[in-house]
Amino acid sequence: MGWCRRHQGYGQDMADHANTPRAAALKTLGHPFTDEALLIHALTHTSRLGAQASPERKRAEANERLEFLGDALLGAAVGLALFERLPEADEGRLSRLRSNLVSREALARAITGTALLEQARVGAMMGPQATWPDSIKANLAEAVLAAVYLDAGFAALCSAVGVLLNTAMADPATEVEDARARLQAWSLERHKALPTYACNRTGGSEHQPEYTVTVAVADTSAEATGSSRRKAEAAAAKNLLTKLTAG
Repeated sequence: MGWCRRHQGYGQDMADHANTPRAAALKTLGHPFTDEALLIHALTHTSRLGAQASPERKRAEANERLEFLGDALLGAAVGLALFERLPEADEGRLSRLRSNLVSREALARAITGTALLEQARVGAMMGPQATWPDSIKANLAEAVLAAVYLDAGFAALCSAVGVLLNTAMADPATEVEDARARLQAWSLERHKALPTYACNRTGGSEHQPEYTVTVAVADTSAEATGSSRRKAEAAAAKNLLTKLTAG
């Protein structure tokens, strides 16, 4: 079953191959923007306007308001997709899956390396794309999805979300389920206690930090590193689950 099965058929015309924001959106999301100015607005980070930009100009030209709208719309589109795709899942599992799919890390991972991210309009102080934090990439994705909605409505949004997150949604049971939630359930069932996490900033740069997390259940522990606390916790939880369930 495809994403938002009642809302398909958008973005099929792939005729525009020019290196433009509209072409990038078509390639990345399958959506042929009617209003390219709306897309450019969504691609404009506040840093592009400079430190002296007035609040009025930021509201009018930067993508922050679109980020807000995109965040809300993304939750609805993903919720509908999961509801349709997983009829056997209860509310708790659906909530965990949605939380992971709309997370900053998931959105940043989905848009990294795409033609759309290459069209982002940012200030020079942001540096090369490889150094951008996940928050910048995720906010950009949310803003562009909001622009899709404003350009063509909720059906088009569902289609674009499905294209962007297609890989993550391919097998939600194995690729999206949060390892922390599974470890918590395992620990509560067997030890009537929650896992304990200890996190430290262990290196990296301002834009690419590195965190090390140690997680323990009873007298067994595991460690992992990641570019965010969330990633490091999830990796550590996965490592500990592997250790606890081995054999």
